[in-house]
Amino acid sequence: MGRLTTLKPRVQTLGQTAKGPWSHARPSRHDRGYGSEWVRTVQRIRARDKDQCQACKRKGDGVRGLYGAIDHIVPKADGGTDDDSNLEVICDPCHAVKTEAERKRGLGQG
Repeated sequence: MGRLTTLKPRVQTLGQTAKGPWSHARPSRHDRGYGSEWVRTVQRIRARDKDQCQACKRKGDGVRGLYGAIDHIVPKADGGTDDDSNLEVICDPCHAVKTEAERKRGLGQG
């Protein structure tokens, strides 16, 4: 009978990627303030805004995107807070436009 050999596992272990250990350059969502309290905040804002994009609603053209994210009206990096008054539902297309405009103005950079 032939000798059995040990095969290398094909499944990556936790903490490892194809290129090596996970990078910890960016803090976790919990470390950045997006833990269980944030989950409750998201639920509250989605209910308040009825999952309708508030940016679309302000345009007044009758077209309203649906929930894509909860957006900080004033970015946290620019002094915005997690107060309900600074949060709103935004659809993915409006969020992309807003993020690009902020990037061009240099907002949210620290």
